[in-house]
Amino acid sequence: MFGCSSGKTDDAPETAPRSRNAAATRQAILDAAKTCFTQDGYEQVGVRDIAARAGVDPALVNRYFGSKEGLFAEAIARKFDLSPLLDGDRATLGRRLAEYVLQKKPVGANYDPLMALLRSSSSEVCGGMLRGAIQNGFVRPLAERLEGPDALARAELVGSTLLGLLVHRSVIGGAEEADNERIVALMAPMLQGFIDGTG
Repeated sequence: MFGCSSGKTDDAPETAPRSRNAAATRQAILDAAKTCFTQDGYEQVGVRDIAARAGVDPALVNRYFGSKEGLFAEAIARKFDLSPLLDGDRATLGRRLAEYVLQKKPVGANYDPLMALLRSSSSEVCGGMLRGAIQNGFVRPLAERLEGPDALARAELVGSTLLGLLVHRSVIGGAEEADNERIVALMAPMLQGFIDGTG
């Protein structure tokens, strides 16, 4: 598959002008941006790439979002929320988090907020937004659910461990998906130790 920054993808929509109302056009741009930022990151994707995928005039991106930075903030940074993962039995939270990072994405799932953030992490423009997104979308919600001392520090350790696992799997090219269960079995107790305050 070609990335968005190449100007073509094998599953990109036609770029001919479409008849849409304002809300539908705005949503189409958001959906295209989520896919493009996930595939290629902030720096490698242009407004024209996103507009082409959405099938709209590039001027509409700036009309609805002000700039590419504004679009990234709306599509990724402000919508980054992993707090639903924290629901459920806290005793199994470490395992659920490890499984989430390692899980095979469903076919056709073009949006992965963790990958979008990771692939945009080198951007100076996005730096503050990324830190805020991770803190507000995961670390602080997790800290609020933890008991005992150093809740925020423990939540940050969980977050940094998960991001490290994501980098290892997605960037460095770590263990194969067939090894997921073994890796989860190794990672879950460590994550759970941070969660319970015993690690």
